[in-house]
This record gives sequence, structure tokens and C-alpha cells, in this order.
Amino acid sequence: MLALSTSWQSGKSATVEEMFAAFKNFGIKEIELSYRISEAMFQQLKGPLKRSGVKVASVHNYFPIPSVRSGTKGSGDLFLLSSLDNAERQNAIQYTTKTIKYAAELGAGAVVLHCGVVEMNHQMHMLYQYFNSNSLDSEEAQIFIRNKLKEWDNRKPNHMDSLLASLDRLVPVAEKQGVLLGLENRYHYHELPGLDDFGAIFTNFQGAPIGYWHDTGHAHANEILGFIPQNALLQNYADQLIGVHLHDAIGLDDHIPPGSGEINFQALKPYLKSDIIKVIELKSGIPAAEVLEGIQFVREKLTET
Repeated sequence: MLALSTSWQSGKSATVEEMFAAFKNFGIKEIELSYRISEAMFQQLKGPLKRSGVKVASVHNYFPIPSVRSGTKGSGDLFLLSSLDNAERQNAIQYTTKTIKYAAELGAGAVVLHCGVVEMNHQMHMLYQYFNSNSLDSEEAQIFIRNKLKEWDNRKPNHMDSLLASLDRLVPVAEKQGVLLGLENRYHYHELPGLDDFGAIFTNFQGAPIGYWHDTGHAHANEILGFIPQNALLQNYADQLIGVHLHDAIGLDDHIPPGSGEINFQALKPYLKSDIIKVIELKSGIPAAEVLEGIQFVREKLTET
């Protein structure tokens, strides 16, 4: 079954009823609840969700927007599970626990997690400049990248320890609630987990309700920037795969409808077994007709429903 994330509606002033009418028009019977939904909107959403018959396939942490951050638009990085600051990490655990319990209440199979960052001067703007000027292969760019990756690697152990400690607190909650924790591959090189870090986590929590959540656009960005080999994440963690965020990309611009960019979705198809949660995750503002084209593309090329 194919799901659509509510992220597509996140920047709109649409009512809850209009949101579910759009899902119906698309023939969508499953959704992912994104992190941009406030507590007030969630309370408004409960009734129409139940009446619609739409199933919640997954929930994206932090859901709903934590009351202590109610003035924000929501984010998967409101609190960092990898933080070296104990107070922030406790907030991350507390509000992730709340998300997991809501997911269980709604009958969702998984909660998607951002796992944090390695705190450093990442200078992403420099990386983008090299990419946009077609000079990633220059000696200057390669020296910059090597130095940044060395700094990331040196600073990473303490943040990985914090992340593992956070997950150690969350695993019993997920087990009790019957919900899987999907660890998402991230867009920026300094975010966790990196390519090899997933393996360390899965080894540490073997048998726990933790799996790999693949984001097509994030993987594409890291591949074209040269940080990971083509399809390496899927090849390495196919056995741990529990869900995917499906969206296309043109260069570093992602979260556009599948089939409208340059990602090779045919390479993804062998990994999309019937039990994998499949979610189209789009940025807000994309016209409904283009959203429908993306849904039809996925149904024709990657799924049977």
C-alpha cells in the first residue's frame, strides 16, 4: 500500500476536511503524519481521520509539535537525540516517547526518527558553492571535504554514545507500544547516522524494534556530492529496511514528485518488498495535479497498489 505524507499540506491554510478530501481524490488510503502538525491541529484531525477510514502508516517525530516549541513550524530536529547536553537529550527522549505512544494509539507501524548531528562548523555553504560551480573535483574542494570529514570523524564518538544512550531508553517504549523505530538517512554530511553508523547501531540493538528508513532524496544528495557510493545504503541495509520516503530530486533540490527529477527509481524497486512502508513525502506548494502524477508514477513503476 502507498501512503502520502501530510508534509505536502504543511504550508497551506487548508482545513482538515480539505486535506482528507485531497487524499480521497488521490485514491490514497494511508498517510504519514508529519512533524509539522500542532497539538491543536491534531485534536481537530482525530475525528475526520477516524471517519475517513484512512490508515496511519507512520508518524514522523516529533509529533505533534512539542508544547515547549509551539511557536515553531515543527522539525524532526527540534531536540537532538545525539546531543552532548543532557537537558536537551532528555527533552528528545521525552517527546520521542510521546510520539511513539501517539503512533501506537493511531495504529501506525513505525515512527521515523532523525538521530541528530555531530556538532561542528560544517560549512555546508562552501560545499554547495563547490557543487553549484561544478568544482567538486577540484583539489581545493577535495582538501576541504577531506578536512571536514576528518573533523566529523574525530568528533563523532561522543555523539554516537549519546545517540546510543537515547535509543537505549526508547527501545523499551517501542517494544511495549508495538511500534518500529525507523532511523532515517539524512541530507547533510555531519548528521547521524552516517553510512557505517547504521551498521553499528543495528549490531548494538540486534533483535530490537529498530530498522532502516530510506529517504530517496537524501541518499541522492549524498551520492552526487560524493559522500556515499550509488545505492550503498540500500545494498548495505536491505535486511533492516522497514520504510521509505519517496521523492525525486534535481541536483540538490528534492522533495518533488517521483518521476519529475533525476533519481533512478528502478534501482529502488528490488528493495520495496510488500511489507515495506512506502510514503511519498513532498514539500508544500506542489500543485495537486503534479502530486497525482507522482502518485501514479510510483503505482505504475514501483508498487501494485
